[in-house]
Amino acid sequence: NGQITFDNQPILGTFGTFNPAGLGTVTYNDQGELVDGAMAHLDKHIVHISLPGAMQMEVMRWSNHINLRITMSARPGQDGHCGNFNGNPGDDTQDAIRARIGLGVP
Repeated sequence: NGQITFDNQPILGTFGTFNPAGLGTVTYNDQGELVDGAMAHLDKHIVHISLPGAMQMEVMRWSNHINLRITMSARPGQDGHCGNFNGNPGDDTQDAIRARIGLGVP
């Protein structure tokens, strides 16, 4: 249905900001750099989520899909779809990640 929800309740039906106590900030607006420049001709609808620990998420909402950008610092023991943040892209292949963590989400 395209709604933005928090705790199963609709929030931000229009551009604005939502501040769940102690959990961060959610802002919905038309500002930000797109993940896919091919979408630049369309109106932007971006949800910016700021979480504790300097984690940022941007969800670009389109009529039939979304794009997502996650920005964060490396965490000890972090590994997964985007690699392990050790500065060596050679060990971030799909096979290398599967060898380290398997097929499921830990």
